Amino acid sequence: MNTAIIEQKLTLVPDEYLNEISEYIDFILFRAHEKNFKKFKRTPGIMNGEICMSDDFDAPLDDFKEYM
Repeated sequence: MNTAIIEQKLTLVPDEYLNEISEYIDFILFRAHEKNFKKFKRTPGIMNGEICMSDDFDAPLDDFKEYM
């Protein structure tokens, strides 16, 4: 379908429905992006060794001593 035809149809739509049409277009664009995103193959372990956590990560915080 040609975008000119869609533009002609939009001129016939009452103003109170234009927001709903805009939201629907956003939804369609999201779905199209989601389908394209799923095509990429994920590689497990690609970030192995890139993220470091401190040794005391699970240690209680001093700020919360009164609640424990």
